[in-house]
Amino acid sequence: MATTWFKLQFPQILGSATPFLLYTAVIVFSTVYSGWIIGILMVALSLLPIIYYFLPPENSFVLQPQHYIQIFFYIIQDGIVIAMSYALQKARKKNALVENRFKVLTEKAADLLVLRDVNNKAFYVSPKVETVYGYSPEEYADMAIEKMVSPDYLQYFLQNLKEIKEVPNSHRIVRIQAYRKDGEIRWMEGDVYNFLEQPGINAIVSYIKDITDRVNLERQKDDFIGIASHELKTPLANIKGFVSLAEKSAQDKPENIKSFLGKAQHNIIRLQRIVNDLLDISKINTGQLPYSLEVFNFSELLQDTVKSLRMHQKKHEFILSAPEKVMMNGDRYRLEQVLINLLENAVKYSPEADKVLVSAELSNNYLIVSIRDFGIGISEEHVSKIFNRFYRVDNTSTKYQGLGLGLFIASEILKKHNGSFWLDSKLGEGSTFSFLLPYELEAKTNTYTDNQTYFRTDYIDIAYNKEQNWLEADWIGYQTKQTVQEGCMHMLDLVKSTRVEKVLNNNSKVKGNWSEASDWGSTFWFPLMQEAGIEYFAWIQSPDIFSQLSALKSIEMKNGKINIHFFEEMSAAVEWLEGVKSEAEISQSKMIRDDGSQ
Repeated sequence: MATTWFKLQFPQILGSATPFLLYTAVIVFSTVYSGWIIGILMVALSLLPIIYYFLPPENSFVLQPQHYIQIFFYIIQDGIVIAMSYALQKARKKNALVENRFKVLTEKAADLLVLRDVNNKAFYVSPKVETVYGYSPEEYADMAIEKMVSPDYLQYFLQNLKEIKEVPNSHRIVRIQAYRKDGEIRWMEGDVYNFLEQPGINAIVSYIKDITDRVNLERQKDDFIGIASHELKTPLANIKGFVSLAEKSAQDKPENIKSFLGKAQHNIIRLQRIVNDLLDISKINTGQLPYSLEVFNFSELLQDTVKSLRMHQKKHEFILSAPEKVMMNGDRYRLEQVLINLLENAVKYSPEADKVLVSAELSNNYLIVSIRDFGIGISEEHVSKIFNRFYRVDNTSTKYQGLGLGLFIASEILKKHNGSFWLDSKLGEGSTFSFLLPYELEAKTNTYTDNQTYFRTDYIDIAYNKEQNWLEADWIGYQTKQTVQEGCMHMLDLVKSTRVEKVLNNNSKVKGNWSEASDWGSTFWFPLMQEAGIEYFAWIQSPDIFSQLSALKSIEMKNGKINIHFFEEMSAAVEWLEGVKSEAEISQSKMIRDDGSQ
């Protein structure tokens, strides 16, 4: 600026400033958008037309002494301009980097970020709100606090906001119950900061997370402590009582000693099992539950376990159906632990029944074991939680003994054996607990494919329907994480080769618990299917409750644009797919109409 002023004040020395200012503008633009090297190059190049066209004598490269002064000031001025423009360029890049980093962190962070002004109006809401509350950022920002916070916690929440705003830079953790968009009440916890006086922020900043699962687990732990205290206290009191009676009988009635000591021994065994369960839970949590693998006859283990239960459980008849020999590679003691837990549960929860059905069968490469009772059953709302640690169907009931750990421990043992666990139950009619294990003598898997239009194997049949222009996938039998992942990837390959935009996915014949593959399907496979062009996905549900839960889990985290619908009948799924039109079909219809109009 000083140089320009100098030129304008002394034109007789420096000559006309117009060409210098004109080329300086070009240099500024070049430096800002292309870097300082291009800026310097433009200075050098601009000197040539300036000398040739603007400095007298015109159309000549002859320089007078005063011209050297002009060129010197021009170079100094534009050197400063280049430095300033380069600094501006770096600042813009840095700001863009910071802005992009902030955007990525807020969008990918586990917590929802909300900025509110002094009037509690939200003016920034991160995209995580769609996962936490079900609202879009715009919908959440327009929502009144009174409509989101449970009435029981509204006054508490507003009071906390008021107190936080009174103290600059204060921080408080606020836990409330809030409504999701679908009306569900969830526990929310927010780290709230008063940054109203912080330059560049000027907001009440809240980091919000959904802690419903954590609150429920805390409650289950509290209930568990109460149950554990009761379960430990009862056998200890019984042992003390029976030993005392045996001691008194030593003098008066010696013939009763054996009976009293036998009852004390029964309670000692019961106490030992409770302690073992607690120890196993501790080891599972630290990943230190020991396993000793060996090849053994599982049918023999099953027969021995049932025989042992028959000796102690006289009221129930155990009806066993199993192959004579199934060789298994696993931990015999841990798998026996699974069987004992399931058999004892079958007896415990069917007090009015008199039989338990135990069966084992081979299906493809897997051993399927099922234990059915005719007892109280389990309602559908509890089925999905039955394998959680500390979970009991009725945590307040002391009618049925136990810590609520047995099924969780059994499930963890089966996972370590690459197996899975599921349940079929009706309230008042009884339950069937089943588990799947790979056995050592695996049958050969038969696979048929042309790698273009069909793929068939023991667990899935995928084929291209040319008439309907969609892919049909028929899942068969018991599924595992491995078979689900392999089948899905073969389906993806055929989607790419046939370029279809619709899939008819039939799960009606599937049984078992393949939830281990659900997260993979949601976060990895569905995005790949969308990228490959899939727009509509008709999913025919299995009648098996665990297969249904796994299917729902597969799509609950999906943020893509695939339109997924669940059906109970094949005919309804086909009708839906025939009624929807993909983008390609819409474009094709438009082209046909346009051609017809011409």
